[in-house]
Amino acid sequence: MAFHISQGHPNPLVLARDETKSFTIEVYADTPVGPGETIRVKLPEGLIFPSTGQVRYIRGGVNEGVDGLSREDGGRLVRFKAKAIGTQPEGFYSVNVQALPNAEDRPPLPDGLTIGASTTAQLSFRISPPQPVEHTVHGTVDANRNILSGVGFTVMPGLTGVCRIIFTKAFVSPPTVVATLRNGGERGTISVETVDTGLFTLRTATNGAWAPLGFSFVAIGVTAPNP
Repeated sequence: MAFHISQGHPNPLVLARDETKSFTIEVYADTPVGPGETIRVKLPEGLIFPSTGQVRYIRGGVNEGVDGLSREDGGRLVRFKAKAIGTQPEGFYSVNVQALPNAEDRPPLPDGLTIGASTTAQLSFRISPPQPVEHTVHGTVDANRNILSGVGFTVMPGLTGVCRIIFTKAFVSPPTVVATLRNGGERGTISVETVDTGLFTLRTATNGAWAPLGFSFVAIGVTAPNP
């Protein structure tokens, strides 16, 4: 009888320094095995199982903690008891993992998973700088350039019919901006003139002449991760 144990998804798991995420483990055997086998998780250098971390068993509508959970070697080694193991993966284990604040920005040396005496499988992680995150700013501004709704921006009036929206938090690259005239009687045209990482400018007009009109907008892009 042989155990088959592997890292599920995501594979590899990508973490920024000091970030905590979860990865999954799948287990099955050549013949069914009752509960109680010990799964041993040895995390690569730079990664630990947090002191408040959890290991959960998830199958269908079941989501429960495991028995026999122990944390050793400063968190690099985690042991827990497996549920009953069938002849194909039936559910999976979700395991917390944290990258240390001083972890190097490189793929750590592989460590892995064991169950029983001989079955071993490698783990796959990558530690990298924090990645840009999705960011959306939207709002509604009236003809007098008062903000009626939305956050994350300020309004700077310009020449007649010209308005500049300043983002509180700049985007990494110029975002996609869509602007429309307000509902409720506004008639005219609107055009987005320029878009930069920290602001965009638009113009509104009535009957071909620049005029202040109310509008709504949405800006979609990515920003730098939170420190």
